[in-house]
Amino acid sequence: MAVKEQFDQEDLQVSRALGWADIKESQKIKGVLYAQAIGIEEIPVNGKIQECLKLNYQGNYGYLPPDLIDEYDFRGLQGFLGKEFEFVVQHVDLESHLFVANRKEALTILAQKFWKTAKEGEVYEAFVRGVDPYNLYVIVNGVRAKLYRDEFSYSFVEDLREEVEIGDIIHVKITKLVKPGQKFKRMSRGKEIEAIADERGYLELSSRLLENDPWTNIVNYKEGATYLGTITKVHMEHGLFIQLEPGLVVRTNFPPNSRGALLRRGRQVNVKLVVIDAKMKSMKALVITPKKGVGEKSFGRRGLVR
Repeated sequence: MAVKEQFDQEDLQVSRALGWADIKESQKIKGVLYAQAIGIEEIPVNGKIQECLKLNYQGNYGYLPPDLIDEYDFRGLQGFLGKEFEFVVQHVDLESHLFVANRKEALTILAQKFWKTAKEGEVYEAFVRGVDPYNLYVIVNGVRAKLYRDEFSYSFVEDLREEVEIGDIIHVKITKLVKPGQKFKRMSRGKEIEAIADERGYLELSSRLLENDPWTNIVNYKEGATYLGTITKVHMEHGLFIQLEPGLVVRTNFPPNSRGALLRRGRQVNVKLVVIDAKMKSMKALVITPKKGVGEKSFGRRGLVR
């Protein structure tokens, strides 16, 4: 064996031994560790066979059962491979040199620490635990929260499931923070009501505010002028959503006597800006004529792909 390979093997053995010491210590004092999910294996858990995430902590292997990942009802574990999970060690099998991880308990511990130090305006990583067309369900340092579609990006997103997957990590800014038990005001059905945060506390988040505001470019547009735009969405009730540039989208009614074939997602149109309200970040516009003969374009995750 070459000298370098011998040293590499010795380093791995030392790292593994130190990692195993961390694992046993975590079981005793409930210290939070982090490990990557490297596989999915079926193992017996509480008398029945279950698919579990297989974790690698410094060369030591353990399992994270589905019911100890989170309260969210996951449909499968495939999207979690390669992701990093926080956990405390629930059980150590000295004979097989394996451990059982508990992520839910780790999240509770992290949340308790979070509420002691977190402040509004701070930026954190958020783990996406669930997604539907209009909301992201995330975990920020152990605290479960919701990120609304309007706060995801300045660019219009019709379905968040096309942008984000469960297990993804995004950066978010805390715009409102209410500690457990504190009173706060929130909007409900268009009205402001007073509420008391439960033991989970309450967070409002934005990833949009971490982007450059496209409305700073509104100075390049004038009321009464006509510009080339691209249809990003066609809605039978709300009309056309037309992008002037990434992040700057105006909604218009369907133009009279227009040919439906020319009003499809990806088509370019001439759009006249009737009103520009930079303070309220809104525009009113009219579609003049669809552009005939202009090829359709596809849209990627962040805007127009030419």
